Amino acid sequence: MNAVPAWHLAGDWFDICSCDIPCPCEFAQAPTNGACEGMLAWHIRAGRYGDVRLDGLNLLALGAFEGNVWSGTVKVRMGLFIDERADAAQREALQTIFSGQAGGWPATFAANIGEVRGIAFVPIDFEVAGDLAYWRVEIPGRVVGRAEA
Repeated sequence: MNAVPAWHLAGDWFDICSCDIPCPCEFAQAPTNGACEGMLAWHIRAGRYGDVRLDGLNLLALGAFEGNVWSGTVKVRMGLFIDERADAAQREALQTIFSGQAGGWPATFAANIGEVRGIAFVPIDFEVAGDLAYWRVEIPGRVVGRAEA
């Protein structure tokens, strides 16, 4: 087995889902209506996986589940979109990190995923207002997410 290189991610993220605000799932509770559909969006301001730089790349995950995802018995169905600007080494690094194979918080997150419905490399536009008044993510022609403070 290969050793996992040192890695680090710093940046912005937000989520939008079908639950009430605040989302009960964020507090280890069941979804508002028993099921949750949503998206998680990440923008890496600065990051690396070994010698591979990840600065400026974006990711978007679409997921759905029924029941309390923190109960240990519920698994998420998820699709992952990775910034098409990532080269082959960056794509491999991001897939390793976000699949949980590199450890850290993504490993805890990945343990709740029961089915990956696909991974695609697409253009992703990510924007956070300087004053944090809104967050926006878009995969042109596929999905748009926006949240306002």
